[in-house]
Amino acid sequence: MEKYKINFEGKTISFVLHRKNVKNVNLKVKTDSTVVVSANNKVPYASIEQLIREKGPWVLKNIRHFDEVRRLKEIRKYTDGEIIYFLGRPYCLKVIPTDNGESIYLNQNEICLIVKEASDFYRKEKLFDRWFKEQARQIFYESLDRMHSEFISHHALEKPKIMIRNMKTRWGSCSWNKEKITLNTGLIKVSRDCIDYVVLHELTHFVFRKHDRQFYAFLALIMPDWKERRNILRNCDTGSILV
Repeated sequence: MEKYKINFEGKTISFVLHRKNVKNVNLKVKTDSTVVVSANNKVPYASIEQLIREKGPWVLKNIRHFDEVRRLKEIRKYTDGEIIYFLGRPYCLKVIPTDNGESIYLNQNEICLIVKEASDFYRKEKLFDRWFKEQARQIFYESLDRMHSEFISHHALEKPKIMIRNMKTRWGSCSWNKEKITLNTGLIKVSRDCIDYVVLHELTHFVFRKHDRQFYAFLALIMPDWKERRNILRNCDTGSILV
């Protein structure tokens, strides 16, 4: 691993270079704002620097984005008036102290959190994590039913299982040999259209393993606006951001 810095439009871009046995030069911005490049030993440093300069605006944009995401996470306290996203819509959080059972529910434009200790951040975070996962299981399977019904009209495919977990750098993944797809719990915060896109993307990998021309042609056949949905996800706080 080697560390470098370059000046670009008055800004300093620091990046980490990993020399690996890879075919292409891969550039990505991680959620901690770290810029990482993977390249074969045969690729000269000058070519790598040129790539970073060409992608400079994109790199700086995503560094700013992830810096802002972390700032917002640091100030999150789950207090009255805080904005919580659910299925692509912003809800105003209303915290309601109670001596009885704890719960979370939607009420028009509000998301109500009934909790015994209104000042206990970790308790409120735990309740939200559990609620989001419960909602995710139901809504993700609904999405799988919709996308699978569209998919099987073109390719016979058994419906895979869904695994749900928190992931830092991707929205979903496909384990075609285990007949399952894994979805990020955070998807519950984006719209159903975006959830459908991720589910269909992972289903497509059961037929086309690589992101090649056939893969994207098939994706466009079922979902002509998949690029728009993907771009929305790229502006969210989780997901793989690859060139």
